[in-house]
Amino acid sequence: MNAGKTTAAAGLIHGLSRAGLHVAATKVTGTGSGGDLWTMLDAGARSVLDFTDHGHTSTAGLTLDRIESVALSLIAHSATSNPDLIVVEVADGLLQRETGALLQCKRLREALHGVLFAAGDAMGAVAGHDWLVKAGHRVLGVSGLLSASPLAVREAEAALGWPVLSLADLRDPLTAPKICFAGDAKSCLA
Repeated sequence: MNAGKTTAAAGLIHGLSRAGLHVAATKVTGTGSGGDLWTMLDAGARSVLDFTDHGHTSTAGLTLDRIESVALSLIAHSATSNPDLIVVEVADGLLQRETGALLQCKRLREALHGVLFAAGDAMGAVAGHDWLVKAGHRVLGVSGLLSASPLAVREAEAALGWPVLSLADLRDPLTAPKICFAGDAKSCLA
């Protein structure tokens, strides 16, 4: 929570758009906030959807089946515009009930190429990375608020064994596609 998820997602969208790619975006959980969607549109997403498009002001308290159904429907609907890539934002922390359960769903995991994890600090980056790997996700990178602290970056990089991605990295039209198209990406979670 407050780890820079929307900022990381928007940075990645910006970089991918600058690379000439058609990007769709969707926010599948959280509390309805036009600001998050407008941030993604401003970053260059050609279409943006969220759970409010399914009539929910929030996903808090919804059953896991309903959250999974909404998330998969939003991803599928985003794909109808035939984008090169769909950036999917999942709100709240990994230990939040709905988020944790959703990220352990096999069907969601199969719909995603990988995860860009936004962390607030080095310990969170390492713990989040390990949690996601244990849940079966492919972690494409770590970014977020921690990238603003040189000490946190050094600590996380030492523990993870690979670089933390800065906002400049995500916005770079050469780097952004490399992050998401390592393999045959279609959906990249932030």
